[in-house]
Formats: sequence, C-alpha cells, structure tokens
Amino acid sequence: RVRPVILLFGDSLTQQAWGIDGSVGWASLLASSYTRRADVLNRGFSGYNSRNAVELLPRIIDEGGAKGTQESVLFCTVYLGANDSANPGELQHIPLEEYKCNLASIITTLRKHLEPNIPIILLTPPPVDEKRWADFLDEPKTDRLKDTIRVYGNVCKDVATEHNCPVVDVFELMTSEEQDFSQYLSDGLHFTGSGNTLVYEGIMSLISKKYPHLAPMLDDGESGIPMEEPLWTDL
Repeated sequence: RVRPVILLFGDSLTQQAWGIDGSVGWASLLASSYTRRADVLNRGFSGYNSRNAVELLPRIIDEGGAKGTQESVLFCTVYLGANDSANPGELQHIPLEEYKCNLASIITTLRKHLEPNIPIILLTPPPVDEKRWADFLDEPKTDRLKDTIRVYGNVCKDVATEHNCPVVDVFELMTSEEQDFSQYLSDGLHFTGSGNTLVYEGIMSLISKKYPHLAPMLDDGESGIPMEEPLWTDL
C-alpha cells in the first residue's frame, strides 16, 4: 500500500534538510521517526523566495506529491523567508507585504488540494550570523540582516495566526535565553547538525502537543501513526 506522506516545501533550508556532508538533517530525522509509518517528500528549492514558490507550488502538487493522495497526507511544512528577507536591491528580496501575501497564497493553494484538517506548519526563518555569512559569500558586507529576518519571521507568525496554521518559531528557538545561535549555523545562514536537530525537535514538539494522533505511535501507545505490518517476531 501507499504510505502517508509528509510534504516539505521551501527553500534551501528544506532542500538541505536531508543533511549536508554527513550531518543529520531535520527531514532525515523526521524520516527516521516515521520509519514504516510515512514517507517524507522533500520539495525544497535552494535560492527560491516566496514569489518563486507561489509560481512553483501548483506543479509540485500536480507531479504526484499530493495529487490524488489528499487523504494520505499527514501534514505539510512551509519554510520560506530566509531569501525574501535579503536586503532591498538584492535579487532574492521580496517586500514584506508581498511576502505576507505569498505565504497566504501558498496556504490557500495547499488547502484547495488537501483535506481541510491537514496541518500546514509554517516555520520562521532563522537568524543570520551576519559576519560569517558575509565571509562565506566573500563579500565585505552581508546581504541580509538579523533584525530584518526577525521582522519577516513575525509576519510569518501573523500569517499563521490569520490562517489558523501552526507555526514553529525557529528564530526564537535559536535566540532564546541569549544563547550563541552561531552554533546552529554552518555558514551563517544554513544549519549545522545541531541546528537541524533543533528544527526537528520543534516540529515534533508541536505535533505531539497539538496533533498527537499524527505522532509516531509508541510501542505501548494507543494513539498516533502505527508501524506498517507486524513485527517479524509476530509473524
């Protein structure tokens, strides 16, 4: 049978979510947790902003990632904003109001194709380590600012509230209690293994609290997504 799908949609923070250079990724951790329960469908596109994503999404759905399997999608994630929040004048920059409208459009498109009770989880863009990112780009100045990214993250949360979507505030997870968030970033923007783990834990915490019926069922559990087929010891 076809297993349920967890659909991930976003930019490089999703594309690289399988892990880079042998490190763990938040998508690979999800796939491990949902082994024999659900298949993780990663549709991340490096460099894309929300304008690109709005244009792309109908093709993603029609290619088979969700079309015809609406009832088998467990949940979706939408992770955009790290590129939109690039400084004005940069090619990837999207004005704040358009970013807000684009996120709303993506949610609307997904809901047209999926069952209405399927969670669409928004994630806020992470903070940027401005110096390390500029060094990575080999530029004297960074092309995006931490304070600007925070503003885009707040808009992402506003959209989530307006459209009744859950949200994982990655920015807050990485900057709470004045911790050194650079430990979570490999190049100043993208995630290390510990950054990926933090994102994964944020998603799983949200699922377990708000949607326990969608969490992986424990061995002695009564709710959640059970493993497919009996254990070999029960054959």
